[in-house]
Amino acid sequence: NICVDTHVHRISNRFGWVTTRTPEQTEQALYAVAPRRWWVLINLYLVTWGQNICRPVYPKCTACAVEPICPRIGVTRVGKS
Repeated sequence: NICVDTHVHRISNRFGWVTTRTPEQTEQALYAVAPRRWWVLINLYLVTWGQNICRPVYPKCTACAVEPICPRIGVTRVGKS
């Protein structure tokens, strides 16, 4: 199963993987777009990333490994790294 919390919900939408309004909707949408082998890892990776780099307010985009390809959907201000 894909455990979707606020970090997984935010980052999945920020990346453009899904376009959803709630974590519950995000969970269902991720089942359709994410390969099954990644389901258990999505939460593990995105929660830590969301707490430290891809934060809800002032994300540290310049310190992010995927910054060059990230669409930054919904990001209006970037924090300092």
